Amino acid sequence: MTGSLKQEIYALQNDKKATERKVENLNDKLSELSVTLQRTKDELATETKETQVKESKILQLETELQKHKLTIKEIISSSDKSGSNIQNENAILRREKVEVLEKNISLGSEVRTLKEKLQRTQTEAEQKQRENSALQMKSQQKEEQLEKCKKMLEDNTSIQDLIKFKLLDEEVLRKLEMGLITMEEVLAQYVGKPTAVAGVYVESSKKKISFLEAAEKGFLAKTYAVEFLEAQAATGSLTDLATGQTHSVVEALERGIIETSLQDKLIEAEKAVSGYIHAGKKLSVFQAIEERILDRYKGKKILEVQVSTGGLINPEIGVRVPASIAVDQGLLNKETLQGLYDPVSNPKGFHNPDTGQKAYYSEILKTCLYDIDGCVFLFPFGDRHLANTSPTSSHRVSVVSSSCGIEMSAYEAFKGKHIDKRTYLFLSQQESEWQEKSIVDASGSPLHIIADVKSGRQLCLESALSQRFLETSELDSFRLGLLSVYEIADLIFSRMVVVEDVNSPIAGLWDVTRRKRLSVLQGFQQGLTDRTTALRLLEAQACTGGICDPFSGEKVLVSEALKRGLVDEALSQQLQQFEQAFKGVVHPKTAKTLSISQAVQENLFPKDAGFRCIEFQLLTGGLINPENHDRVSLEEVIQSGLVDKVTVSVLKDEKFHTKSLTCPKTKRRITFREALERSVYDCHTGLRLLEATKVLGFGAKSTFHYVWAYRQ
Repeated sequence: MTGSLKQEIYALQNDKKATERKVENLNDKLSELSVTLQRTKDELATETKETQVKESKILQLETELQKHKLTIKEIISSSDKSGSNIQNENAILRREKVEVLEKNISLGSEVRTLKEKLQRTQTEAEQKQRENSALQMKSQQKEEQLEKCKKMLEDNTSIQDLIKFKLLDEEVLRKLEMGLITMEEVLAQYVGKPTAVAGVYVESSKKKISFLEAAEKGFLAKTYAVEFLEAQAATGSLTDLATGQTHSVVEALERGIIETSLQDKLIEAEKAVSGYIHAGKKLSVFQAIEERILDRYKGKKILEVQVSTGGLINPEIGVRVPASIAVDQGLLNKETLQGLYDPVSNPKGFHNPDTGQKAYYSEILKTCLYDIDGCVFLFPFGDRHLANTSPTSSHRVSVVSSSCGIEMSAYEAFKGKHIDKRTYLFLSQQESEWQEKSIVDASGSPLHIIADVKSGRQLCLESALSQRFLETSELDSFRLGLLSVYEIADLIFSRMVVVEDVNSPIAGLWDVTRRKRLSVLQGFQQGLTDRTTALRLLEAQACTGGICDPFSGEKVLVSEALKRGLVDEALSQQLQQFEQAFKGVVHPKTAKTLSISQAVQENLFPKDAGFRCIEFQLLTGGLINPENHDRVSLEEVIQSGLVDKVTVSVLKDEKFHTKSLTCPKTKRRITFREALERSVYDCHTGLRLLEATKVLGFGAKSTFHYVWAYRQ
């Protein structure tokens, strides 16, 4: 019995230890839960107290067990105790074991309850978090609505100001209401950054430097640099090239952008923006001239700068006003506006840093590049002449990235999202001047032509549609004012594929100075070539396919050329027989159509004119078969026996190629072959153009101008 009792005692001890371990585990779990349930302390206070009571009871049980152990020892040592007492103690221990198990089950149930409460608490917390997020979103929406209301109020105020000062017309208001343009776009032209020249772009290094730094490096005279700094000050745009930010004269001095020695000069120029104080009033530049507190010459120079960079500045409201509106506001009068580009009343006040030639600010601005790193305009300096337009390229370089050394056209920069539409249009207007006009073709159908006044290029919109260079939707957008004429022209150019016409005669002239295409007749009328040279070039055109229109690339009959102004009445009479050389000469007896070489042999065509036609045709690809207009080389002509031996010997004689032309560029005598060799292919038409310059009389200035134009 004692052995059995020992086993039971050991079992009880093991149960006790297991119970202790479970209690310890429960304590650990309760500790973890107590940390997690910090937010619910108030709700779980009662449960915590009960747990503490239960823990104390467990401790009591442990104490009692210890007592029972002692009792058992006493029983073992005192064998005289009765077995009934041991059984009673055993029964008590069993009951206590059952109680411990029940309490263990109860604690497990309480733990589950606590877990459920914790889960409910977490769910409630998540719901509250979602509610807070929703409230934050509503608050943000309210703030955005408030900002929109403020912006609408500011825009309305801006609109009212612009209407008050007559800066908005009904057309712009209509586009604003329709959403075709934004208020930012409208305000940009009045309060946006002026387009003043900020510095120099060194073509060799593809880096930008300030005017003062350029003067230090010997790129230009310091007096020229000061001229451009004064222009910046007079437009409120003294520029820090490192950041692209504009500053007042005082700020520029503090930042070390300008020298202290220039302070007085630039502060005086800055009055063109802040206003000239006189008799308690703020006067604009023109008003200051009228009140005789500003020198007329200096004043007109400033006016020309402001007009060129976006408009005259109204010092009362601090916005730029277009010249046409400025007249209505008294910021300018018509006489002064009309005389801004009159060399007599307003001499050119700036110097081209590249050539040293006197120039208006607008002329210099047209040659500038736009740097996307800082959003500033830079004057290009170097031998590559980036800003020069050329017949071999549809666009000149207008945009650069001085940090990356990238150079591109305005359209490329616009499509690549490097510049906005306003900048793109401004740059396009410096390079070209597209205008639309309507004409009627030979069949009486209307045609819409867009023409670039500056370069002489022409595009037919109907032709562009038929050749799929332009989509109907794009033309509709143009008609609605959503696309500008510059975008339409660039869209067409970007899709056109122009092939060089190897059989082309000299189709026209390229004015090197003005960067413009000219017809041969215009070249004569404007003094770039003599009449004899013009006649010879037109003869070559007439006998090789028609009079060339260098603006559109078409070849037309002499009669049509007369209508278009490509020839005059006297020239049209002289060119009739050369046109016949292309069509073929009809034999009066046989009614057979003869080529020009055959007609000369048959004495049906004047020999001098005939030999010129043969020369022109051979040098542009071969003699022309009048029946199918195919070209036949000289070797084929000789082999076929179409030309007699006398004519062959003449054609092979070098003296046959007489120097009957005067080179429009060098003014030296040249042959037609040499003219073709010196010509360039026009990327717009694929026809040949001959470069031309105009010698402006005698003297140092004209000689410099001629040499400068020639080296281009």
